[in-house]
Amino acid sequence: MKKVLLSVIALCGFAIANAQEEDEILVNPILSSKGEHYLPQMDDWAISFNADGIFEYVGNAFSGSTSRNNAPKVSYVRTNTFVGKMFVSDKKAYRVVANLGFGSQNNTSPLVTGPGAGTTIETKNNDFALALGVGKEWRKGNTRLQGFYGADVLVTTAFNTEEVTTTDTDTGDFVSSFEEKSGLDLGAGIQGFIGAEYFIFPKFAIGAQYTYRVGFALNGASETTTKNGTDDAVTVDGDKGFSFAFGDLDNTTNVGVGIFSLNLTLHF
Repeated sequence: MKKVLLSVIALCGFAIANAQEEDEILVNPILSSKGEHYLPQMDDWAISFNADGIFEYVGNAFSGSTSRNNAPKVSYVRTNTFVGKMFVSDKKAYRVVANLGFGSQNNTSPLVTGPGAGTTIETKNNDFALALGVGKEWRKGNTRLQGFYGADVLVTTAFNTEEVTTTDTDTGDFVSSFEEKSGLDLGAGIQGFIGAEYFIFPKFAIGAQYTYRVGFALNGASETTTKNGTDDAVTVDGDKGFSFAFGDLDNTTNVGVGIFSLNLTLHF
């Protein structure tokens, strides 16, 4: 439902832009009234970034929901978070793709009833992921609505840690701890993409894109450390592994359905 609402909002934006410049478009669908080119040209550069959070925020604002609507923020997603383009012709561009994500969470939960009652559990999670790629894009169409398609080659790396510490709620004394460190994952993949974008202003476009990825990763050995009371800590090393991913590089067990994203692109 949310994606449907976002699509409706995007279409309304297209309609408003068309209505405001109807006379101008009838005269020339490529140039503005000031003679500015709407569409990318040879030797143009462009920056494209994922705008799902922006459209979700706008959609929630018009949905009538009474729940809190948090403002959008830059966050790591397994889509093309940032894409740089260099146009070698009006219809072809080379691309550089960059996805960087890292985060840290800390949660403390006192247990009042049930197993472990009278203790407090503190959980810490840290994550890091990086994907870099290069590719090529082709474009179709001569009006302000253009289609595009292409492919990128990617290299990826990721790791994460989780630490769970249990203490006595009353005294604060240490009870037990559990820490798990994933091995460093190193991978490579290829993704195909297809989409369309509409130039609402000269050199400024809003678009939708579908991406499907295929990749593999070498999974480094994990490490698990457990400590109970005054006993010595026990560390167990996991095995190294190898995994494939389809649809989304996060998906290592099933054939994924790919990624749908909304993007904003600036040309200069």
